[in-house]
Amino acid sequence: MNLKVLDLSRVLAGPVCSMMLGDLGADVIKIERPGQGDETRGWGPPFNADGESAYFLAVNRNKKSIAADLSNEADRAVVIDLIRSADVVLENFLSGSLARLGFDPEDLLEQNPSLIWCTISGFGPESTRPGYDFVIQAECGWMSVTGEREGSPMKIGIALADVMAGKDAAIAILAAVAERGAGSPSREKRLIHISLAD
Repeated sequence: MNLKVLDLSRVLAGPVCSMMLGDLGADVIKIERPGQGDETRGWGPPFNADGESAYFLAVNRNKKSIAADLSNEADRAVVIDLIRSADVVLENFLSGSLARLGFDPEDLLEQNPSLIWCTISGFGPESTRPGYDFVIQAECGWMSVTGEREGSPMKIGIALADVMAGKDAAIAILAAVAERGAGSPSREKRLIHISLAD
């Protein structure tokens, strides 16, 4: 797959999506915060012999990482250059956060007619609520059908909403890539929004 993906996402849903694309042969560049990187780098145990988090390694294979502070002008310029050469941008920032930092998806799509932009959120583009798998499982009712019959509601063992959203994002991106290959899709079709709550 000759596809360049710039991954601005963190934790699970976005990284699952870019992992799947990387597994299929995409060239994935992950942007991480200087100093600490994706917070899952510190989640464990287990850690491997080099002290690396198994959680982080499990969903960030087949990727290159660079550190960039999106509030720093020089780092922003580097990321903008990467966006200009990317086929896909994937992110999971709260609504409006990237635009305030100078990365407005609408403007960047206007500047690059072949770019596909995928946002993963908790509760849709109009919501500023952060998305947590535990909350999604509780609110959608999954926890009411998990666990012991006479017990309290219980979280499913994996972060299922995150994994499903990541899978859905990968499929939506591949569909947009296929449509782009068949012609010139509209800006609306190149702006993908996946919600954990959907």
